[in-house]
Amino acid sequence: MPRRAHLVLALWAATLPLAANAGAWKHPVDTGFASTSFTLRRSDQGLVSEFGYYRDFGLSARFDLGIDLNQQDNQEGHVLVFARLPLRQGGDKTQIAAELALGGNHAQLQWHPMYRLTLSAGRSRRTLRGTLWGNLDLSFEQRGNTPHPLWKLDGSFGLDSSRRLSPLLQVETSFGQGTDFAYAITPSLRIKLSGLSLAGKHRFEKSDLTIGLEYRHAKTQSLGLKIALWQRF
Repeated sequence: MPRRAHLVLALWAATLPLAANAGAWKHPVDTGFASTSFTLRRSDQGLVSEFGYYRDFGLSARFDLGIDLNQQDNQEGHVLVFARLPLRQGGDKTQIAAELALGGNHAQLQWHPMYRLTLSAGRSRRTLRGTLWGNLDLSFEQRGNTPHPLWKLDGSFGLDSSRRLSPLLQVETSFGQGTDFAYAITPSLRIKLSGLSLAGKHRFEKSDLTIGLEYRHAKTQSLGLKIALWQRF
């Protein structure tokens, strides 16, 4: 790709919404996004904690590469490496991308192979209050310790503006043969950290902090506090 095209793509991507993950949006080469999250839930079994780490970057003009880590107490978790292929990008169009993730999951430290296929669609629109954006991810997930695959439909919706605070809504659903329908709804507040200094240096110019209240309904119901640090690099 010519150098001018790289510059145009980088400038265009700088205006894109900073979503919970890139989803349908392709990163310019050598740029990316990282999210570190911690959730503490109160359920019928008491307090349950969950740690998540997500990072992706533009490997080339055609691919993004990333890693997705998740751990819930000592009960279960997964480690996935994924590649994202943009199918439709640019302008005011609906952004579309496909993703293949390979790795493993564990249940009580017993590891099994795992893969996930995802189709993402995203769109943004400028308004007087800022840029409204939304992203939908439809995933087909197979874990080695389960006989049937799991379908997931997740959505993230938010508003980008010049203000310090902005709203964010995340919705997660999962369903499949032999499993109960489960969902989680997390309304959050996104706080821009740009302008803040640490030890006299501005270290958070491309960082946001999100704080949300999560309601999750699966086999049991739970209410939790979710905190995440988003970083663009």
